[in-house]
Amino acid sequence: MKIITPIEISESNLFSSNIPENDAPLWDLETEYAEGAQVIVAHVVYESLEAGNLGNQPDQDSARWLRLGATNRYKAFDKRISDRAAMADQVTYTIAHGGAFVSGVAVFGIAGGTLEIEVTDPIDGVVFSKTYSLFDDTGVVDWYTYFFSPVGVQRQEVIEIEIPPYLNASTRITVTNNGGIAEVGQIAIGRVLDLGVTAYGTNISIEDYSRKERDAFGNAIIVERAFAQLIDYSLKVTTQTARRLQSTLAEYRTIPVVWIGSTTEELGTLVYGYYRRFDIVLAGPTVSDASIEVEGLI
Repeated sequence: MKIITPIEISESNLFSSNIPENDAPLWDLETEYAEGAQVIVAHVVYESLEAGNLGNQPDQDSARWLRLGATNRYKAFDKRISDRAAMADQVTYTIAHGGAFVSGVAVFGIAGGTLEIEVTDPIDGVVFSKTYSLFDDTGVVDWYTYFFSPVGVQRQEVIEIEIPPYLNASTRITVTNNGGIAEVGQIAIGRVLDLGVTAYGTNISIEDYSRKERDAFGNAIIVERAFAQLIDYSLKVTTQTARRLQSTLAEYRTIPVVWIGSTTEELGTLVYGYYRRFDIVLAGPTVSDASIEVEGLI
């Protein structure tokens, strides 16, 4: 089992994007805003809740301003997979590593035909380049499934953990959807760490936030909402590394990371989120058991 520990993306390392940040004008201290007016502060869009809104800084005054969410450009880094950055035909981001080890890239909430990852070093040039098809036809295994099952589905996530770790390189991510809207939910790039070996017994489920009730007459009331992916990983770890594993998990207790139970996507053991708990059982002098329960971001 591996994890990708993402670097934080900000103005300092988001080198470029083809998505303009024109969702709303920048907030101005001396401008009086009407009710419903929208502004941008620190790549977040806010909406005024009252008329005559003057001199009240949106990110410090929740009584007068409503936080709507990240701008379209920065939605790919707001830790919300369902809130996607979108652009006609193509979405591109170039992220500078800034002296950080980057050996893994994961992209979630994708809509498009292809995704390309290209890593460029200022001295050695392009050191990694790969294009991934977002058309998943792995469900077609015989003539029956060819005729009676969906021929293919949209692949919504891509993971790559073989990036050469150049410290001063930059990673360019391109999602192409010719003639349609290209979308990206979240991008996570960073260092790949090995935690152990994923074992059988790993559980996969979801936590559904939909409302499912019945009224006084027994009629069903269903309101569809988002759901979070839940994975309870079972691991085999080297007993001598138990303390290191504990320290690593403690470091990322409030930071979402990419959890990779297997690079075989059909197993469904890839998730971007936080762990709820972990347990390490020192079962023997060489090999021990561990479990990590992870809740995916929505």
